Amino acid sequence: MGTVKYTARLNTSQLHELLNSSKGPVAKNLVKRAVRVESAAKRRISSNPKRVDTGRLRSSITWEIRIYGNMPIARIGTNVKYAKFVHDGTGIFGPYSTVIRPKHAKAMKWKSKQYGAKKGKYKGYAFAKYTIGMKPNPFLTDALKAAKL
Repeated sequence: MGTVKYTARLNTSQLHELLNSSKGPVAKNLVKRAVRVESAAKRRISSNPKRVDTGRLRSSITWEIRIYGNMPIARIGTNVKYAKFVHDGTGIFGPYSTVIRPKHAKAMKWKSKQYGAKKGKYKGYAFAKYTIGMKPNPFLTDALKAAKL
């Protein structure tokens, strides 16, 4: 039997395009995963514990594909400032594990349809000397499980 000689040439520019292009199959797979995570995060924010009042946070959850170094990455998140407090919790449930108290007043005041005064000067407002805070809803962290195929 004779010897068989085989030579393979690697086209690095095509390989680079395949792996790192925003239009290549790797990026397309990332898009599919990002859409799944976004959808899962939006479902999660609407349940257990429910954190939707106006829908602003839920509708702000988006994704984008970026090139980081030479690799495409998917970024899923929100630009709403209060999202961190919903995600991580506040008060005794949050990172500082302490009751929330007013700094410069006797009581805190906030708008509340459910607990606010029903009539008078303070209609629609609730007052408290302190609050224990709100439990976290790690909607983004929990949604990452949806990225698995």
